Amino acid sequence: MFTCLIGRRPQRSPALERVNLCELTGCPTRMILVNREAELGLLKSGLAECAAGRAKMIVVEGGVGCGKSELLDTFTEYATEQGAAVLRGMGIRSASDQPLALLRQLLGQVPGWVPSEPGVGEQEFGEALHRLASRSPVVVCVDDAQYGDSRSLHHLLQAAGFTRSARILLVFGDSLHLPRRDPVIKTELLRQSNSLRIRLGPLTKQGTAALLAAQGGDAQDRPLVDRLHFITAGNPLLLRALLEECRPATADSGIADKIEPMEGGLYGQAVLASLYRSGPAALELGHALAVLDEPRAHAILPRLVDQPSALIDQNLQALTAAGMIAGTAFRHQAAVATVLADLAPDRRTALHSWVAVALHSAGYPASVVARHLLKARSAAQPWELIALRNAAEEALAEDDAVLAIDCLELAHEACPDPVQRIEIKMRLALITWRTNPAAAEYRHLPELLSAMRRGELSPTSLGMLGKLLSAHGRIVEAMEVLRLSEDASCDVPRPVPGIHPTIASMWVRYGFHGVDFPDSGQRGGAAQGPASDPGSLVNGSVPGIPLLRKSAEDVLIAAQDWSGSAESFLEMCSLTDSMVAPVCSALKALLYSDQVEAAAQWCAKILDEATRRNIPGWQGVLAVVQGMIALRQGKLEEAVASASMALEVVPERNGSVLVCGTSSILALAYTEMGRYDAAVRLLDQPVSQDWFDSVYWLGYLRARGHFHLATNRSHAALSDFLRIGNLAGSWGIDHPMLVSWRTDAAQAWLQLGEPSQAQQLLDAEVSQEFPGYGRLRGITLRLQAAIAPLTDRVQLLGRAVEEFDAGNDRLELAKALADLSEAHEALGNQTRADLVRRKGRHLAAECGADPLYRRMAAGGRNRMVAADSESGSVRTEPKPGVDLTEAEYRVASLASYGHTNREISQQLYITVSTVEQHLTRIYQKLRITRRQEIPVDL
Repeated sequence: MFTCLIGRRPQRSPALERVNLCELTGCPTRMILVNREAELGLLKSGLAECAAGRAKMIVVEGGVGCGKSELLDTFTEYATEQGAAVLRGMGIRSASDQPLALLRQLLGQVPGWVPSEPGVGEQEFGEALHRLASRSPVVVCVDDAQYGDSRSLHHLLQAAGFTRSARILLVFGDSLHLPRRDPVIKTELLRQSNSLRIRLGPLTKQGTAALLAAQGGDAQDRPLVDRLHFITAGNPLLLRALLEECRPATADSGIADKIEPMEGGLYGQAVLASLYRSGPAALELGHALAVLDEPRAHAILPRLVDQPSALIDQNLQALTAAGMIAGTAFRHQAAVATVLADLAPDRRTALHSWVAVALHSAGYPASVVARHLLKARSAAQPWELIALRNAAEEALAEDDAVLAIDCLELAHEACPDPVQRIEIKMRLALITWRTNPAAAEYRHLPELLSAMRRGELSPTSLGMLGKLLSAHGRIVEAMEVLRLSEDASCDVPRPVPGIHPTIASMWVRYGFHGVDFPDSGQRGGAAQGPASDPGSLVNGSVPGIPLLRKSAEDVLIAAQDWSGSAESFLEMCSLTDSMVAPVCSALKALLYSDQVEAAAQWCAKILDEATRRNIPGWQGVLAVVQGMIALRQGKLEEAVASASMALEVVPERNGSVLVCGTSSILALAYTEMGRYDAAVRLLDQPVSQDWFDSVYWLGYLRARGHFHLATNRSHAALSDFLRIGNLAGSWGIDHPMLVSWRTDAAQAWLQLGEPSQAQQLLDAEVSQEFPGYGRLRGITLRLQAAIAPLTDRVQLLGRAVEEFDAGNDRLELAKALADLSEAHEALGNQTRADLVRRKGRHLAAECGADPLYRRMAAGGRNRMVAADSESGSVRTEPKPGVDLTEAEYRVASLASYGHTNREISQQLYITVSTVEQHLTRIYQKLRITRRQEIPVDL
């Protein structure tokens, strides 16, 4: 059963009434005394001396809540059991100015006492005390003697000291460090030769364990005991309150980390009660310390409280002795919160302002000063704005974006200078990207764009805004910034070959090799407008769509530069606010130049860093890139997981262009997986107007177009693909590496039964050689095979398979194998068709592309059913051998894709005769008779 120390005390003030611990806990008044055996022994010895006829005075002193009352109660019970007459009195702060108030308490307990006249005389009390001592030892116990009135205390000392042989024992409970109205009393106690002082310190760890055991806890749990002792510093009052508040947690062992008092709980209320009992000066100091909340700030306390330094030191010692503070800070944040809640709001705000000024003057870090400025909502002075901005940068160094944003928002709110306000807003937009990319868009970009259109941005700010808009994918607005910056002759940063490339944004226009812009060679000008005739897109005559005029050698060098410089950049860069967008661009550069595995590895590494640093905004942006890479790898489930993770950091789903990007990935992945219901739910959602001006909108249109293709709505698909070409041309980013609208539109034309229209688009694509971009060549070859004569399809598809296999594009490889199996089947090569189909089905299953898998499975079943109807049995596919040599595997692999013996000899650097010998042994081991039967699995 838990007990408390103040259950039998009279109320001191309305504040103490609020924090009466006994009422809160429902504890009985029965005390449990621990760790006080020596002190109790001294009191018993004093009683023995008193009984032997020697008067004695004992002062029991200690900090507030250290157990003085408990010790006195235990001793008076013992004295009563020993036959002594016990008179109990208590000093009361409100009665300290009333003469003889304490004597009245004591005389009222004298047996048979009847006052001869109203009032009390000192002589009458002395006589009554000595008559009582003649019959038995007398113990006069006065608790809280520091609040007793001076006349009563002086008379008690005189009564006990008048006759040293009187059997009178005076016991005073005195709070250490608290000031007295009459300092002579303490001096008089020291002067008496028959006096004894007992100093009560805090409980030791052994005492804490003993009290824990008395309350039913595990005293052998050393971490728990250490935690309890650390929070309470061994103060019995605070310890009992903490044990009562955390009673469920102390029922089991190994729960030291669960001992956490909460704001307004019993522990906090006990701290507040102790503050009120420590006096007005200590209470004022406690309020200041709660606001300050700094463990080593003695030097600035005189600036916060209107007290002499000596009094401040005295009260600090009192609060330390009571176990409430360590240094100049409370021992637990629950105490800080409870004490702050006791302050009036205006007083708390004023204290925070004073603390900020004092800390700034004392040279404390900006982050410490800013914490108080934020709570005071004050930033009127220039030094306050500087402190807030510096604190924001310090917080970012610790990856505390929330604090940085709070500091900059207050600085922006209070800053009177328009130029500085724009700078702060620009920084806010960039930092908010860490926590919520959508919030960065709708809270900060509109104001910056309005300032730009009013002509209020400096050249430097224009450049920063352009980069910020391009990082968000808002390409149309970024181009608007670019035009203004060129009119103002701003030095806008542009990518340079050999430095990191910036992909999928307006900046690609200034670093991409081979792109000529439609506006008469002016690289910075925007296109005059989109084409109005969709048919002109097919013919390639759209004004505003750039033509590729560089040689194939130049483009190959460009690809090598882009991928090489991207990896070099990723190796050297650090993940910061200004580098997130370039990092994403470098990852996309690797992806678009067919360095898919490298892009995946780098993206996973950087995303792990963002996750470890707990920066959700960066995680979301990088997850979008990871989803794009997973789609290219054919890992559809991983693409869905990455895009879903990105959506988790964007609460405002329709307000951010980032959602447009994630929706594109999800819709395309769901379509390839055959989850059309999930795809249509995404594509049927209302979209924001801002999406239409975003580079992510091109991906959204492409995903929607492929959904239309998969659900046999070819005209709708064609419309989306042609619209992509229109927008890409007007934005100056129409390059197949970035926007593959021609091959997508060709698929729609083929589905509509218009191979000639598809051929026109593919001819334009074929005329643009892409050395180093195997995926583009592979897709073009696969679509050309669908138009080409049957006899040419196998060779075209074989080349496409090689391109996809080299680029690790498993989904496109599976599609090419599906077409190749059908081509073999149309040519009558059933065995070869089955082998190719089996490989394609395996890849489709790995990718999770269910419609493609079912397509190939249906083709295999149809052939087997036909064979069964003709011969009465199903033909068994040959199984590849397991004993081929490495050289034979290489030859068989190339032969299975239709290469001639001479082509194999050139690729493997062996003679044609050696190729023929290898093939002979391969046929024998695999038990086949011709090269068309070689399994493509090899």
